[in-house]
Amino acid sequence: MKFRRHLSLFVLVFACFAVSASAQDFYWNSASTSSMALGGAYVPSTSDAIGALTTNPAGLTYLSSPTLDLSMSAIFARGSFSNSVNTNAPMTTSPGVIPYGAFGMPIGKSRLSFGVGFAPDLASVSDWHYVDAPGAFGVTYGMQEQKSAILAGRAIAGLSYAVTHKLSVGVTAGADYNSNTLQAPYIFQSQPNLAGTKVLLDLHTYGTGWNMSAGAMYEVTKSLDFGVAWKSHTVIDTNGLASGNASALFAALGSSANSTFAYNAAVKNILPQSVNANVAWHINPRWLVAFQTDWVNWSNAFVNLPVTLTNGNNATINTVASGSATNGTLVDGVPLHWRDQYSFHGGVERLITESASIRFGYAHGNDPVPSGTLTPLTGAIMTNQLSTGFAYHMGRSRFDIGYTFDPISQAQVGQSNLLAGEYNNSTVRVGLQSLSLGYSFQF
Repeated sequence: MKFRRHLSLFVLVFACFAVSASAQDFYWNSASTSSMALGGAYVPSTSDAIGALTTNPAGLTYLSSPTLDLSMSAIFARGSFSNSVNTNAPMTTSPGVIPYGAFGMPIGKSRLSFGVGFAPDLASVSDWHYVDAPGAFGVTYGMQEQKSAILAGRAIAGLSYAVTHKLSVGVTAGADYNSNTLQAPYIFQSQPNLAGTKVLLDLHTYGTGWNMSAGAMYEVTKSLDFGVAWKSHTVIDTNGLASGNASALFAALGSSANSTFAYNAAVKNILPQSVNANVAWHINPRWLVAFQTDWVNWSNAFVNLPVTLTNGNNATINTVASGSATNGTLVDGVPLHWRDQYSFHGGVERLITESASIRFGYAHGNDPVPSGTLTPLTGAIMTNQLSTGFAYHMGRSRFDIGYTFDPISQAQVGQSNLLAGEYNNSTVRVGLQSLSLGYSFQF
């Protein structure tokens, strides 16, 4: 347990940014700074190990020598929330920083190349302060911090093989460490005897899951590359603790019983499978254009978020839930019902000197979150992204910088499918900016 806590602290320190909700930033299909500057489009390179491992492992074949990639991204979010008791309540906008990196190299004079690294797989931290709207029995906990965090970092090992001088294939195996945090008024959704009631909950769980990816790259001509890749879904069973109190609920029901509680907690997360296809065209020695399309299978992953609480110490809650004061087991599930996401990325790079180049990009993806289950804590509603960047080569070193800007996206809820009606007639607005720095060294 101590190891898990220490590891989760490491993840939170380096991955705790306010919200990462666009196709590029919520679910990471590419982690290289150069790809981010190109709107999220991957371009195979002789010195991009992290991009190959996270986007298409066949790209490891393009590495010309042992290469070390180090990157760091800073995220800046903004947003507001309105409902029956809040008007433009602001998001907490503390920025966060996440470092990651990779090492890759060809294996001697063989057709094989390999790489290892660590990169974010999914990262979302939504942190708000707003008034808790009255729910069932008029229960409200007043002004509260409402925080939800789902963080998954992936340790990756990859191998590629040059089938011919034009065709390469590759695979990766990955281990995802996942931490989940929820600090908010929690409305039970499916527990038969508690559905619609609300308690203050502080939940933390941790776990590990496994995944893989496979890809192929084909060099159509010396100036045109085409690639396709698939990443599997990841099932992660996490365990931890949940505590809190039901003071407002007990008061509304006229109960003077002890309102605090503590349970063991289990949450099952499923990260989606995805497919991407990319094209990189070197028009001439100074101009490059790149395109990529992604499919993320949210509809088979974020369907329902199962939450199981066991060994509870509050006799009153246990009795209401199960009819027994000593049977401290509560099984609930939060409906999500996300839609599949399709995103399109395009970028252009212009060599301005023999050592320096500038990049621009654009990405668009549909909003995967249905209005019926939307809350500020699930506000992954970003649809458009603009990007730019700069690269500089000096000897065996390459320096990259990338900047992305997601304009404010707005989503409205008429009739919410969540119980108690607290999110009826609400509006969520979210925008995002990020700054990424990358350094690559070829030995």
